[in-house]
This record gives sequence, structure tokens and C-alpha cells, in this order.
Amino acid sequence: MEQSVERDIMANSASNDYSKYGIRDVPKYTKTTALGKTKTFAGLFGKEWIFLIVSMINILTAISLTLYRMIIVINEKDSQSPDFTFTLLLLINSGFCIFYVLHGIMRERIFELYAFMAAILVVVMYCVLEYFVFNPSKQSTVKLVRLVLACVLAPPNIALAYFVSKNFGYLEFRIVGASPHLQRLYRQAGLFSCLLKFDLQAACSIVILALKDGTKVSLLETVSLAIGIPYSLFWCLLGWVSLKRELKSGAVVFAIFGLIKPCYYLFKIIREYIELKDEKVPTKDSIVYSLIAAVSLGLLVWFMLMIELVFVYKNFDQGLQERTRLFASETSRLLGEKRWSARGENSNL
Repeated sequence: MEQSVERDIMANSASNDYSKYGIRDVPKYTKTTALGKTKTFAGLFGKEWIFLIVSMINILTAISLTLYRMIIVINEKDSQSPDFTFTLLLLINSGFCIFYVLHGIMRERIFELYAFMAAILVVVMYCVLEYFVFNPSKQSTVKLVRLVLACVLAPPNIALAYFVSKNFGYLEFRIVGASPHLQRLYRQAGLFSCLLKFDLQAACSIVILALKDGTKVSLLETVSLAIGIPYSLFWCLLGWVSLKRELKSGAVVFAIFGLIKPCYYLFKIIREYIELKDEKVPTKDSIVYSLIAAVSLGLLVWFMLMIELVFVYKNFDQGLQERTRLFASETSRLLGEKRWSARGENSNL
């Protein structure tokens, strides 16, 4: 963090010293976007660049192998195989991994890198279980290559994410300053935002696993797809807006709508358990056990999110929103003065 602050001071001083001479080659390490303050690629350290490149190579490799396996499953037209569901599940989780890497690095969200580490473990777990437990009769070279790569590349990727997250603090200092109180509020808001995304990831995984074989969709599964994912997106967006705007009424509505999720999760667990015990109902143990595990994880994330909502709600009107607005207004004012100064210099010429 000290290196980051020193670098920012040097950049600002360089800009102040040479901008009057028309020299504008000083790199910008941060920029203000609609989502808030974020780093630029010029603002990344060497360790962060290594983590970004390694992570993207690993994720894109996993996506390529999974897509190849999905095409094979579709061409085989084997409705009894759960491979389609698992490949779709891996693609969804890989997409979230890409988001965690990019958003976590560019906005220095430490909890999103922790979520990325958890997502890696989930992907590795699915690769191992699918190869050895869920569908051992249909082991293939593609599955084996994917499994080996996941087991070999996952540990160093997790280690890189951990070490990179320990150097975060540059943007936090730029946004909220040195106040310990505001820093605590900022970190709790970051944890709540991360749990929102992780909850959305768990909800999407549960809906995908509810498809069972994935090639034949029943009426109930169609309803789950049509309502479950849009509802999860709406709930996540409602929580994010309520957090960013510090809307107490929005947080209350968010909590009320959130009660639907555990009810659905409990319904799925009970229903799947009953069907698993009923010999008359054909079930695939691999899908059922994965669904029960995903629902259990979804309940845990939902519970943590609700607890964090209480802390975030109490933090409303404590100065965090005012500080971020002040920062944004100061940035806009400085940019305006710079543009006005440049316009005056051009007119004098």
C-alpha cells in the first residue's frame, strides 16, 4: 500500500510539474467510471499482471475443453448422460471466475478474489467428482486432460490470488482516505457486494442442476429457468442499488424478497430427498447429490448475506456515501478546471 501511495504522489507531482509545458505522457493509474473508482492497466503492479495473465489462461483453457466436451455430448444425443448439465455448470462458474478476476483486480475487491479462490475449488471438485464418481463409465481423454490441468494449475493460481489480495489498499485510500471508521464501512460494503455476486453464482448453479439431464426439460424445470435466474438477477441488482444509494427502504424490500430463496432451497432439498428414496422415480444420484450440495452452499451464502445486510443497514448515513460523492465531485471539478485551462491555452495560441 505504501508503494501505491508513493506512486500516486509521484504521478501527481509529475503531472503538476510538466503539464504546463504541454507534456501529458504521465500514465493515469486510476479513473472514475459509472461503477466507481477503478484502476487502469497502467496502474497494475507486476505481481497483479502475472496473476491476471495466469488466471485468464487457466480459465480460457477450461472453457475451451468444456465447450469441446459439450459439443460431443450434444452430437451423441445421450439423454441419459448428466455430462451436459455438468459442462453447462462449469461454463457458468468459469464466467463468474472471469468476472471475479477482472473486477477484483481493477477495483481492488479483496473479497472477490476470495470468491475466485472458492470458485476455483468448486470447479476442481466438480472435475474430480465427475471423472471418478458421477460418471466413471464414460471417462474420456478430454475429461482426463481437464482434470489434470485443474489439479495442477489451481494451487498456484489460488496462491497468486492470495498474495495479490494482500497488497490491496491503494483504491481504498484514494476513495475514503485514512479514516479507520470509513475504511471499515468501505470493507463491509465490499463484503456485502461480493456476497451478492456469490449468491447469484450459487443460484444459477442450482437452477442448472435442476435441469437433471439437460436435454429434456420438464414443465417445472422450465418454470425454474424462466423465473429463477431473472429473479436472482433482480434481487442482486436491488441489493447493489440499495447499497450504493444507501436506501433503507430498498434494503427492507431486499430482505423481504430474499425470504423466497431459502423457501425454494428447502423445497428442492426435501423434494430431491423424497425422489431419491422413491424407487419408482428414476433419478441420477450424481445430479441429485450435486444439487443437494449446491443448495446447502446456497443456503450458507444466503445466511451470510442476510447477516451482512444487518451491518450494512446500520452503516447507512455514517458518512461513506458522502465521502464517495465528495470524491467524485472533486474529481469532476479538477477535470473541468483542467479542460478549461487547456481551452484557455489554446485560445492564447
